[in-house]
Amino acid sequence: MLVQTLIQPSPRARTQSGFTLIELMIVVTLLGIFAAIAVPSFNQFINKSRTQSFNNDLVALLQYARAAAVEQRTFIRVCRGEKALTVQRDCSEGDPIRVLEIPDMLSLTASAKEALFRYNGTGTETTWITCLGDDASSGFTTEAKASGSIQSWPRGKNGSESDMKACK
Repeated sequence: MLVQTLIQPSPRARTQSGFTLIELMIVVTLLGIFAAIAVPSFNQFINKSRTQSFNNDLVALLQYARAAAVEQRTFIRVCRGEKALTVQRDCSEGDPIRVLEIPDMLSLTASAKEALFRYNGTGTETTWITCLGDDASSGFTTEAKASGSIQSWPRGKNGSESDMKACK
């Protein structure tokens, strides 16, 4: 009988299960600390991804305009508006071939009001700078050369070795 009493748990031990209030408070506090660290980094990641995505779309639009000029054997322009870039034969016409909306959170500056691509693949030299606000370190520089080639520099660079100083 003595052996049987030592082996069986007490009635109180059998009914105790779950977490204590202190354990739950510690877990909630740790989750709050992790969230406070992760959310700003995640927001920054999303904003950088949006900037890069728009820059990729810009490069694709420029390549499309150049290809369309060669294919159609005519002059094609990329026109800079307030809220969008358009591919058109003439920037004063109202019928764009293709449109790229500029998101509100991004700033896009260009060295010219329009970029021209000719039927032989050449074009005018134009530089576009895409930034999120005034943060030059996360911005992109895209250049269309007179030869018609289109170059996009890595984030925060405006040449092979030079850093962007400003978003202008």
